[in-house]
Formats: sequence, C-alpha cells, structure tokens
Amino acid sequence: MMRILAVGLRLLAAIFQLFPLRRRVAFLSRQSHVPSADFRLLASELKEADPTLDVRISTTDSELSGKLQFARNMLAQLWLACTSRVLVLDGYNPVVCIPKKRTGSYVIQLWHAAGAIKRFGYQCLDTPAGRTSKQARVARMHKNYDLIVAAGPGAIEAYAQAFGYSPDRVCALGLPHLEALTRRMSTQDLSDSLREQYSWLDNGNINVLYAPTLRRDEGARWLTTAVEDLARALSDIHVNLIVSKHPLTVIDETVLAEHDHVYVLPGRSTTSLLPIADVMISDYSAISLEAGLVGVPVLFFMPDIERYQTSPGLNIDPVSHDLLFGTDAAREIAKAIGDYKQLSGIRSKYDTFIKRYFDGVDLTQSTIRLAELIEEHLG
Repeated sequence: MMRILAVGLRLLAAIFQLFPLRRRVAFLSRQSHVPSADFRLLASELKEADPTLDVRISTTDSELSGKLQFARNMLAQLWLACTSRVLVLDGYNPVVCIPKKRTGSYVIQLWHAAGAIKRFGYQCLDTPAGRTSKQARVARMHKNYDLIVAAGPGAIEAYAQAFGYSPDRVCALGLPHLEALTRRMSTQDLSDSLREQYSWLDNGNINVLYAPTLRRDEGARWLTTAVEDLARALSDIHVNLIVSKHPLTVIDETVLAEHDHVYVLPGRSTTSLLPIADVMISDYSAISLEAGLVGVPVLFFMPDIERYQTSPGLNIDPVSHDLLFGTDAAREIAKAIGDYKQLSGIRSKYDTFIKRYFDGVDLTQSTIRLAELIEEHLG
C-alpha cells in the first residue's frame, strides 16, 4: 500500500511542481484535524507581522477515520507542499518526505513534543515498538528537512538520531506552546477556574497529577491496574490522585468507586491541569518536561521499565539518571510523596535537570524567534 501511495505522490508532485512557488507558509499536520497550539500561535505571529502574507494551516485525521477524507486532505496538503516557499511540519508527513524536494522551498520540522524521553523514529527501527527498516525506506521517513526545531539543547542528540540527521541540523529554539505555557502559569486564572469547578481541590490534600504515556498495544487494563496500584499505595497519605488519561484509553469506573481520592476530569488536557498540580507522576511522556518548566516536580512510575528499555528504548532513563526519581514500585512513589524532605530533594534535582535540558533558550521569545526564521526563507 505504501509503495502505491509513494508512486502516486511522486507523479502528482511532478505535475504540481510545474506551477510557480508562492510566497506562502504552509503548516501541514497528520497529527490531528485540530491545529496544534504551536501552529496557531506561530501562524498568528506571522500574520500580525505581515498581514499580506499567505499563511495556510492544513490538518487531517488519520486514514482510520475515513479513507476518502484522508485522500482529499492529503491531496490538498501535497499541493501546498509543492507550491509554498516555507513548509512547517509537526510530525512525519508523506507529502513532504516522499516526493523529490523542490528547489527554493524550505522545510522545518517543528516536532510537537517538548523533548524525547523514549526513543522514536530511526532510533527504534526494527523493534516491536518501531517501524521496520523496509517501511522506513519506502516511506522515506523524515526525509527532505532543512531544519529540525528542538525546544531545548537537551533534545538535540536524540532528535538527530531519531530523524537521521547530523546534530548541526537540529536547533534549540523553543516552541510557541511552551512560551504560552510558561507565560500563562504566571497567573492564577486557570487555577482559580478549576478550583471553582472542583471544590475538592481545596480539601487540603496534595494534588497529585498522574499522566502516563498512551500504550496502544496493551488494551484497556494497563491504566486501571496502574491507577489501582497507586491508589492503594497512596491511601494512607492525604492526596487527590488526579488521572489525566488519553482519550483513547479506558479506565474501569469501579476504581473510582472503590477509592474516593481518585478523580478523572473528562475533557481536560494534561497541560490544562498543571496549574493545580503539586506533584506529577509520569513515565515516558514528554509532558513531564512541561511540568518541570512550570515548577512541578515529577516522579517517574514505570512498572514496565524493563520492556521500555529494550523497545523502543530510552533517551533518558529515570531509574539510572542521577537527577531523576524513577521506580517500578507504587509504594516507592507513595513513600517519596509522603516524605517532605525526600520530596524536596527530588524537586531540587528535577529543577536542575530541567534547567540543563533547556539551558540557554529563552522560551518567552520562542514564537517571534521562529517567525523571524521563517521570514528569512520566504524570499
């Protein structure tokens, strides 16, 4: 199927590239039909600086949501990819990576995550969690990029390996959504709004936000098991265990009935819950880096750490890292949260880790910095 798609894309691209390049910035995404905060904020900055600039955002749901809509959206994205001077991506996109790159166009991979805890892309080829080498070749995975943007220097080496480029093609420039996050957290507006809606947030307990990685291949039971283990371990401590689950993940409602200190807030993203979090429990998700940026200490609960160390592998292993607290035992998580001195030490070390990961990047200037970069390549 991918071979047929590749041939079709190359043929159509050869036709589309006969048309002139336009002074246009095209934001292309296969991540979701909803434009990311990075795309919206950067597009707004570009339009504010130059109202005459042609700025397009094109998104699509995956082919699983309907082959017809996917094909139609891919065709529209291919046209933009072939006729725009600057392309901005937030993940792999076949309409950019498979056809021959057009002279005069400039492609920026604005990766959607704040960093890379677990391995991805070329780092985990031929593992159960990754693509095969054959699939990567046919799909020309992550080809044709001129620049890869990382949020901080801590991600440069991992991104270079994951995308298959030399480190000098990866620049630590920050991300618009991280700028918005750090600015927003300086106010109490979101926190106050949540506390008005959920009165139990002011019951005097420690608010512990649990934000695990989505595990597509393990069914629904893994989250229920993890929450049960944490709920039991934390039962002797005065905490509100707030579970931030992925929309594709299901949790057994009986867990909520059995443990009155466990809460799920539907429709709330993990980022939107950071203002109320005193502590975060995560595992391999880059959301842990965002938490650190706003001063929330992170404890890494990884009951499946041995498997993840092999597939897909880890860029950062919290178990062995001297500045991180990682364990496969829920009781160790509870012990750390219940011990003020130990938790203070974990917080201090995590602050140091975050400062090093984003060292030298002024996140408050991320959006304008990226906008100026794009303007340089518009001609």
